[in-house]
Amino acid sequence: MISGLEKIKKDKLDKLKNIKDKGINPYPASTKRNYSLFLAKQNFKELSDSKKEIVLAGRVVAKREHGALTFCVLDDGTERLQLFLKKDVLGEDDYDFFVSNIESGDFIEARGILFITKRGEETLNLTSFKVLSKALLPLPEKWHGLTDIEERYRKRYLDTLMNKDVKEKIIKRSQLIKAMRDFLNKDGFLEVETPILQTLAGGALAKPFETHLNALDMDMFLRIAPELYLKRLLVGGFEKVYEIGRCFRNEGMDATHNPDFTMMECYAAYQDYNDFMDMTERMVQYIVKEVNGNSLEVEYSKKTKDDKGEENNKEIISFKGKFPKVEFISLLKEYTGIDYDALSEEELLKEARRLKVDIPKGSNKGKIADEIYKDLVRPNIVQPIFMINHPIELSPLAKKMESDSSKVERFQLVVAGFEVANAFSELNDPQDQLERFEEQEKNAEKGDDESQKMDEDFIEALKYGMPPAAGLGIGVERLVALLTDSHHIREVILFPTMRPKTKEEKNK
Repeated sequence: MISGLEKIKKDKLDKLKNIKDKGINPYPASTKRNYSLFLAKQNFKELSDSKKEIVLAGRVVAKREHGALTFCVLDDGTERLQLFLKKDVLGEDDYDFFVSNIESGDFIEARGILFITKRGEETLNLTSFKVLSKALLPLPEKWHGLTDIEERYRKRYLDTLMNKDVKEKIIKRSQLIKAMRDFLNKDGFLEVETPILQTLAGGALAKPFETHLNALDMDMFLRIAPELYLKRLLVGGFEKVYEIGRCFRNEGMDATHNPDFTMMECYAAYQDYNDFMDMTERMVQYIVKEVNGNSLEVEYSKKTKDDKGEENNKEIISFKGKFPKVEFISLLKEYTGIDYDALSEEELLKEARRLKVDIPKGSNKGKIADEIYKDLVRPNIVQPIFMINHPIELSPLAKKMESDSSKVERFQLVVAGFEVANAFSELNDPQDQLERFEEQEKNAEKGDDESQKMDEDFIEALKYGMPPAAGLGIGVERLVALLTDSHHIREVILFPTMRPKTKEEKNK
């Protein structure tokens, strides 16, 4: 017995055949559209008063028949508009053809005159039409609120088509990147591009994706960060540079991590991390205003549950004024009672086990503290803060604090449990940098596969002299998620990485 879906598919193929049998190309290359639906509605009074015939195009998303009358809704991605079809206007043959063969999902060109119905609805009185694309699968009836989240991500084209809020998030992402670029350009930064395919993956503590270049018979890596190339440009005489591009890290996937993601990194000579805290504050406030309707307050749903299992905690996050500065070890002590400076590495590891925090193999003292912070501290931070002065083990590319050589001049912007930005005064001492790389190699020998690899070419570049500088990285998806009330960065990535369906899943 044929299933309901198979019957629909067959019916659509039959209609496609009907269209072709009439000598009509169901997938023509062009249309004579002269107005988007947005412009047609924006200029509705002028166009309807003039009785001017206009040509629209879009997808039919609804259709209802009333004998010799039919109403449709057309959507072109900018707006929606009702179409009115009348048999004595279109002619019996064309009217019957439309009713019999055009349905929701199909794209058409619609020619006609705008008017307002007795119910006050803006409408196009159809005088002729043209098939632009015949859909061979039905649009889903119940996609919004789909409980199978993975299905939404796999068929993202349906997600953006059927869920207006999903589409709005993607639009806001584009607006955010534009605002970020505008701010940096106005602030004197030069946009550059650096290699994505690299002989050595550096610039962050992360495991890279490996590949092989057949032409030169050599192993290569997808970049985990553009940092070391951008700092080479400081050596090369560029004062302020930035890049917005994809990075790739072969590590776990969760609410704040995807194997490929978009990073903005910028570097400026003759500045330090204090200068960059001021700049980051200005940039984030500028971006929030541009994306959030000129407001510096953002509503964000905290992931808490009441007795009924429903989310019930809305936070108003304010980006107004100066962001507080709090030291890493102070936050650790406030939320866990751990005095970082008073404990040895072994004692800190015991504390982590007591607190039931998983610690990766080969972790040094700083990494242990960072894992505790990620589990027990960061989720509690709601309002924007600059977390400053991290342990040196966590920051092999940052400059030591002159007042305490066990820590570095580094900050992270943390908001609503998200690490949004990471920055520091850049290490420009080639001998110190060499020692840091050597220490990282020891960590790798202990089993830390996220340690920074030795980069002799970068050391050589530093020996030619790099000016004092500061650098900043912002995870674009995290900031977009924050500003769109999303709790998973996959919500703001158009096509997030997904596990393929199994044969069993496909056959369900």
